[in-house]
Amino acid sequence: MKQKVFLISDTHFSHSNVIRYENRPFRDADEMDKHMIQKWNEVVSENDLVFHLGDVIIGSAKRAQEVLTQLNGRKILILGNHDHYTKTKWRKLGFEPYERYFYQDYLFTHIPVQEEPLRVAVAEGFLKANIHGHTHLNNQHLDRNLYKCCCVEFIDYTPILFDEFVQI
Repeated sequence: MKQKVFLISDTHFSHSNVIRYENRPFRDADEMDKHMIQKWNEVVSENDLVFHLGDVIIGSAKRAQEVLTQLNGRKILILGNHDHYTKTKWRKLGFEPYERYFYQDYLFTHIPVQEEPLRVAVAEGFLKANIHGHTHLNNQHLDRNLYKCCCVEFIDYTPILFDEFVQI
């Protein structure tokens, strides 16, 4: 069976305030966590690769262990501004952490990179775009030819296939 590659960002597992901040359709963090774990495991198998573009969980180390070890797949984490565990701890939770990552001529980051250098890199053919998280629903100011946001609010709280995402 061929390995599939998925993208997701800003799950904010166990973060009750994000429900209000981003108008997420959940009663509480427990309902949100259960829903996202179920959606994740419905599409991601153990052999698949998931790039998580940051802000995985806001909660205790114990809660992180309970939630994150349930997620299928091989997971690469692009560290977000809320991902405060050590790289060793992330590895124990099943995530290989990076500051940024290049994949098939796309730059994966948590926070969108500066526009002018990105514009030059795309114009010169070095990159196709910056795939990022962080902005949630507040990304109208970004040039959609340069930036592609994979925050959960845009992808039905479910990891999305990389090939499908870049076509959107």
